[in-house]
Amino acid sequence: MDEAPAKPGWLCRMLSHSGRRSLLLITALVVVLAGAGLGTWTAGTWPWPKERYCWGAWEEDSGPGFLGDEAFAEDDDGSRTGRETAPTRERPTGSCEVAIASDYRSSYDGDEVTTDQKVSVEYGPVPKATEARLAMVQDGFLGGDVVPLPDGLPGTVNGRGGLLVLPKSCDTQDGRPTVVTMHASGTYASGPSYTKNDPADLGGARQAAVLLVAAANRAMAAAGCAPDEPLRVSSPLYDLPGKQERVFSDSDDVCGIRGLRLDAKDIEDQIGAVTRDLQTCSVRGDRDGVPYLNLAMVAQPRLAAVFDGIAGERPAARGWRGTGTLGKEHAIVRADCSGRTVIFLMGISTDPGHLAVFANAAAARLGCAPIAPKGAGR
Repeated sequence: MDEAPAKPGWLCRMLSHSGRRSLLLITALVVVLAGAGLGTWTAGTWPWPKERYCWGAWEEDSGPGFLGDEAFAEDDDGSRTGRETAPTRERPTGSCEVAIASDYRSSYDGDEVTTDQKVSVEYGPVPKATEARLAMVQDGFLGGDVVPLPDGLPGTVNGRGGLLVLPKSCDTQDGRPTVVTMHASGTYASGPSYTKNDPADLGGARQAAVLLVAAANRAMAAAGCAPDEPLRVSSPLYDLPGKQERVFSDSDDVCGIRGLRLDAKDIEDQIGAVTRDLQTCSVRGDRDGVPYLNLAMVAQPRLAAVFDGIAGERPAARGWRGTGTLGKEHAIVRADCSGRTVIFLMGISTDPGHLAVFANAAAARLGCAPIAPKGAGR
C-alpha cells in the first residue's frame, strides 16, 4: 500500500505561497546574521567576552604578556585560570591569582616542555610581628633593582612585581597600614633535567605599576576604603643609576658607598634608587644569585609608616641615634633626620658595621647628623 505523502514543512509551504520573493528574503536574512556574527567574532567579543581577572582589574589581551596568547608559546592548548577572594568591609584581606600552564613538544629539539607561571596579588595589613614584617617588605620589595612608584604613590616596583601602601582610610584599627603586593613567578622545564626560573611577563616595571595600581583600586572599593579619586600612574618611572656591577676584591667598596665592604669575592652589587625618599642597594653572588646583603633607607612618610611600632624604644646599640634592633636576619633603625622620620634597614647580613656605614652615608647625603657613632663601621 502506498504511503501518504508527508506534509510539506513550514519552509516549503511558505515557498509555495510566496515563491521566489520569500526565498530571497530568507537568504538575505541568513547573510545578514552571518555577517553580524563574523563581525562580532573578529572584534573579539564573540562567541565569548574577554575574561577579567583580579577583581575585574585586568582584562584578557590588554597588554602584558601573561594576559595574551604569547603566554602559551608554542602550546595552542595552554590554559590561563584565575582564582580570587575579594576583601570586604568585615574582612579586609583578599587575594587573586592568574595561573598559566603549558605542556607541549618543542619544535626546536623535540623535548617535552612544561611551563607554570603565576601572578599573585595580596591585599591586607602588614604583619604584626617585627621579623615577619621586615622579611615581607625588606626582602621582597626594597632590593637594589626596585624603583619608587611614580606620582607620589608610596611604594616600589620592578619587572617582577611591587608593593603599594594604601591611604590611611584603609589602616587597621591598631594603626597598621594596609598594602597591596604583586609578585610574578614561574618555571620553565625542558626535557628530563633542565629547569629554570621563568616568571610571568608583566611587561616591564611601568606596566607592572599600572597593574598594581589597578588591582589596588578594585580592592579598596571592595573593602570600602577607596579614596574619592582612584589612584593613577601617569608619570615616567625613576631610572636606576646603573646595572649590576661585579666586585672582584673584598677591599672594593660596594653600592657606591665608601667604606662599605664585604669579606667576599665574585659578587655583584646593584645600586637602586637614590632619592630624598628612598635609597636601596643589594649584593648577590655573581654566579648563583645567592643574596649577601640588602640595605635600604626609607623616608617617604606612608612607606616609612609600614615600619611603625617595630623599631623598639632603645637605641640599636650604644652611641647610635634613634631607636632600633639588630637581629639575626634583619636590622632596623628609626631616627630623626632634619625633621623627618627616616628608617634604615639591613637584611641578610648580620654585621652591624654594614648598616652603620650605609646609614651614615645616607644621613650625610640628606644633610643630617650621623646615625652610628664614629668607628661603628669598622
